[in-house]
Amino acid sequence: MKKYLLVLFAATALLAGCGVTNPGRQHTQTIALFGGSFSVIPASNVATDYWAEQLNAEITKYGVGGAGFSNKTQQEGKHIQWQIDQACAPEAPVYDTYILWASTNDFNQANTLSGDPWDYTEYDGFDASKLQTQCGGINYCIKRIREKAPKARILFMTSTKCFSAPGSGSNINYQGPEGGMNVFVDKQMLCCQAAGVPFLDLFTLPPFGDSNFETFTESDHLHLNAKGYEAIRDLQVKFIREGRTISGRVFATNGHSDTDFGRYQRYAEANAAQKEAPVAVLFGDSITDAWPRDDPGFFTENNFVGRGISGQTTIENLARIRADVVDLHPKYVAILIGTNDLAENIGDISMENIVGNIASMVEIAQANGIIPLVCSVLPVAAYPWRPQLGPQASTVAALNEMIKRMAAEKNVKYVDYWSALNDGRGGIAKENSHDGVHPTLAGYKIMEKVLLEALK
Repeated sequence: MKKYLLVLFAATALLAGCGVTNPGRQHTQTIALFGGSFSVIPASNVATDYWAEQLNAEITKYGVGGAGFSNKTQQEGKHIQWQIDQACAPEAPVYDTYILWASTNDFNQANTLSGDPWDYTEYDGFDASKLQTQCGGINYCIKRIREKAPKARILFMTSTKCFSAPGSGSNINYQGPEGGMNVFVDKQMLCCQAAGVPFLDLFTLPPFGDSNFETFTESDHLHLNAKGYEAIRDLQVKFIREGRTISGRVFATNGHSDTDFGRYQRYAEANAAQKEAPVAVLFGDSITDAWPRDDPGFFTENNFVGRGISGQTTIENLARIRADVVDLHPKYVAILIGTNDLAENIGDISMENIVGNIASMVEIAQANGIIPLVCSVLPVAAYPWRPQLGPQASTVAALNEMIKRMAAEKNVKYVDYWSALNDGRGGIAKENSHDGVHPTLAGYKIMEKVLLEALK
């Protein structure tokens, strides 16, 4: 009995240290909210009080101003990982719903640390050094909550836009070391997809833009004011009630792109600075995106440039091929794209349409005097961020057969990375891939030999 009273006292004390909405009322559900200042500043009550009323919920706020998911993004050690540790302590209560509300702090305070969706997961053996990245922190939080409350719901709300002066580090179009805050939000969504956690896209869907930000933000042009929280609270209630993803990643609710759909801004400065025509542009998704970073010498020695963007699909590559390939006037373009289409990153798409998009890129290159090389999709046993899709080895092999056939019909070179990396079961060996999808340096070295041979 004494032990029970001690646990009850400790839980009561813990709640007293957090913001609790309507503590004296009878509720049908309990919600724990984690995040940075967006989740706890006084104006946020405009939203959370509304949640409590509409959902008949008791809401406990663990958020701390300045906190982000990276353990390097914190206020006196109180990052979001720390908040989750408090809520998942043995004496802490179990909530019905745990909401992770991403701040802008991971980008503003430590904008080289977006990380990758497989940070601190079974794919890297829960490498604690990855907890310094935003993605590692997100995965840590999800793992801890599931250990504490396996039957509870976990929901994720992305960062909102912020509109400090361009170049300050917080404008949506600011091109930081990894492309700007939009990259951090993309990674948030990919982490959620990998973990099977529903997310609400607060970056795209709210009516915040450069032309009207003063209406919705405080004088710092960063934190939302009362009108800002009013603008998003109905969407938040819908999300919490239904518990399913609400995303505007491709198109906003008005039907028009509000997110730089093709991500033209990612390489705008690099393209403008490119004085010499490269021998080849390597064009694609995250596999190409990480290649120059992992083996920069391969690019400089061969006068190649990389124009990959993490998470992109064939339709997104097609949208930016003129800006990132044609206008650079290379002799060759090596097109490596399609795996994110199979992973349904922006929805279901047929193999015929995937190949058709690649064929359109080939035709654009040829029409502009550029020699296209069509690359196979790399082997994939399963997509770690889309486990519900199941085994993928045979699907990838089938897509590659269609790509190879299209290349033959158009009389262009087919670059067979798949055969070079196949572990014999349709996947990639551990020494050649971080997560079964993305190559290690050893994997890139194998690909480099294949590509250089094709260019001969």
